[in-house]
Amino acid sequence: MDFVHVSVTVRKARYMAKIVIRDDCLVPDRYIRMKYQGPNPWGVAEKITDSIRPFFHVSTSGFNNYRINWDIAGDPVTFYTRWWIKKEFSRFSKMMLRVKVQGSRSKAKNIGEFKLVFHARVITEFSGWGIFMKPVWLMYSYLFYNRARRRFIEHCRNYIMNFRNDIKEHFNLEATEVPTATGTYG
Repeated sequence: MDFVHVSVTVRKARYMAKIVIRDDCLVPDRYIRMKYQGPNPWGVAEKITDSIRPFFHVSTSGFNNYRINWDIAGDPVTFYTRWWIKKEFSRFSKMMLRVKVQGSRSKAKNIGEFKLVFHARVITEFSGWGIFMKPVWLMYSYLFYNRARRRFIEHCRNYIMNFRNDIKEHFNLEATEVPTATGTYG
């Protein structure tokens, strides 16, 4: 079962309509969470930053580490950081992935823990003349978009699961088998 949010905005001055469809990639769960305890917990932030561009095949404008917080006043040192990744699937559809890491590490031994959270959506938006939007949308979605949408959601899910396994391998955690984009999530 998909969780879809559709919004239609009509500008009265120009009779234009805009359709925005947001699909969660990780249905039925909304998030993927990981926990780690061991040496070098800050290494996850370095690993994510170093591997985003080659893994997702995005340019430097396709991702951003937009928040880094450190609290070095006490022991353990705590940290919090966030990224977003935008990957284009088509002219109208893109994947938006948000990654959040929160953790702590000992000053003396560099041993600690982190919690990692992934959240992703496929966002499709297009606009046109309001009077033509409904018939064109119905025909387009019936003939093409429903299959393409399912494929985009599967690719999004596979990207996230494979990226999670890449991080698990880096920290010597047990990798999870990932289904391919064949229509089942398993």
